[in-house]
Amino acid sequence: MKTINDAINERLSRLRNLKEMESERRVESVYRRFPELRKIDRDLIDVRTSRMICSIENDSEPLPALNKREEDLRAQREQFLKDNNIPVNFSEPAPSCAKCGDTGFVKAKDGRNVVCTACMQGALDEVFTASGLKDYSTYTLKSFDLNYYDKGSTGNARRKAFMGIRGLMEGKDMKKLQLLTGPVQSGKTYLAVICCKYAIMQGLSSCYIKADKLGELGNSEIEEFKSYDIIFIDDYSAEVTKLYRTATALHNILEARLAAGRATVIISSSSIEILVADSDERVAGKLRLAGTL
Repeated sequence: MKTINDAINERLSRLRNLKEMESERRVESVYRRFPELRKIDRDLIDVRTSRMICSIENDSEPLPALNKREEDLRAQREQFLKDNNIPVNFSEPAPSCAKCGDTGFVKAKDGRNVVCTACMQGALDEVFTASGLKDYSTYTLKSFDLNYYDKGSTGNARRKAFMGIRGLMEGKDMKKLQLLTGPVQSGKTYLAVICCKYAIMQGLSSCYIKADKLGELGNSEIEEFKSYDIIFIDDYSAEVTKLYRTATALHNILEARLAAGRATVIISSSSIEILVADSDERVAGKLRLAGTL
């Protein structure tokens, strides 16, 4: 599956090709107006070629003269550009995105590198759709409220869970399989979707899936799920593992991810005790060792 980094690299590759053509056009335009500059640049190329040949042939005798010739040509070129008001970087087109300078990333307020929405929004939407988030276009980071709900004396549960998931993304020393449990309609799905988008925005490969869809995955898709930086398995219940195909897919995905140290978040409305007691034993063994958000 295409990740956001794949999309950014594709865009940068296209831009490089366009910029090379634009650079050639700009250089030729300046050379037509100033043939003297063309001659200076050609003489510089000849001098540098001669130096390279001397290096290959281990002949150092001509080097002092060549070095002096290059120094004179560079000074002549610099003065010519100045006298004719030609920018030093006249061959370099301006970035197509003023916000990120065509890198695909910008600095967030907290100093983190995040995907530039000014030029990559289309690619982000494409990756969100491919990552299982097609039905959640209205769930945006801008509208996300960390203060949505509390759990009494335990403090703000959404903030605590979000910070825990962010720790997973940052590779902090914590269990790579985490359970997020809570009552129905407590905002767990919203949080999982937002965190999946948040991961993608930071250049990570991430995916969201409902637990009952795991049994529908083909072998190649299961292999993809093993390799994402972080995945979110929502609406998990012990009941879904009663289907052998679903339990086997989940077992294989979790086993590979745990072995590779990749982060997985399982979201459920059931208590941890019920999930461990009633899930397929292959899965239950892993849930026993999971952390909680």
